[in-house]
Amino acid sequence: MAARRPQAPSPQERRSTGYVYARLRAMVLGGELPAGSALSQASLAGELGVSRTPLREAARLLQNEGLLVGEPNQRLRVADVSLEDLDQLYAIRMATEAMALRVAVPRMDAGHVTALGEALSQIEERAVDGGDFDEAHRRFHRLLVEPAGERFASLAETSWDHTSRYRVAYLTAVPDVSGALLDAQSDHRRILRAIRAGDGPQAALALTEHYGRTARAVFAGADGDFVPVALDEAIASVRVACRA
Repeated sequence: MAARRPQAPSPQERRSTGYVYARLRAMVLGGELPAGSALSQASLAGELGVSRTPLREAARLLQNEGLLVGEPNQRLRVADVSLEDLDQLYAIRMATEAMALRVAVPRMDAGHVTALGEALSQIEERAVDGGDFDEAHRRFHRLLVEPAGERFASLAETSWDHTSRYRVAYLTAVPDVSGALLDAQSDHRRILRAIRAGDGPQAALALTEHYGRTARAVFAGADGDFVPVALDEAIASVRVACRA
C-alpha cells in the first residue's frame, strides 16, 4: 500500500507560533535559509502564508536560540557559522553527552542494548543503499543518552540540531567523506562494545574520541590552520573523568 502523504497544516495551525517556529527552524538548520542571509519579515510572512504576529514570536524564539539575529527596521539575519562556534559546540556536546552516557549505561537493559545494535546495523545498511543515513545515525546517538533522563536527551537533541548546520555548510570541506564514514562506523562499534561490557566510562571515552575525530576532519578541510581550543580542553577533561 502506498505511503500516505503528510497532511498539510490547517489554516489554524499555520497561524500558530509553534508552526512558524518549527518551519523557520527547519529552514535554517537545513540550509534552506543560508547562514548570514538577510531576511525580511514581510517577505517571510508571505512565503509561509502566515501573519506577522506568529512570525515575530517565532523569530524571537530563534534569536534566543542563537539561530537568528535581529537587525534594524524589523529585519532579521540568519546567524553566521564559524569554526570558533563549531569548536564550542563540539566541546559542549562532548562534555554533556560523555556525562550522560556514563549515567545511562548502568540503566540500559538488554532490550535497550539490542535496540542500539539494530540502530547501528541500520546505519551500515543505509550507508550502502543510500537510504536516510542521517536519521539512522541520529537515532543511534539518541538511544545512547535517553536512559540518562529527559534533560540530557533534550540537550543532546539541541546540540545535534545546531551541529547539523555545520554539516550542511562544511560537508564538502571534508576531503575523504567515505573514509570518514568508515572511521565513524568503527567508532560506533567501539562505543557499543563498551556498552555491552557495562563499561560506562569507556563508552563515554569512545564517544568523545568519535566526536573529536569528526570535528578535526571538518576543521582540517575548512581551514588547515585552525587550532581548536575548547575541543582539546573538553577531550582532556573527559579523559581525566573517565580514567579516575
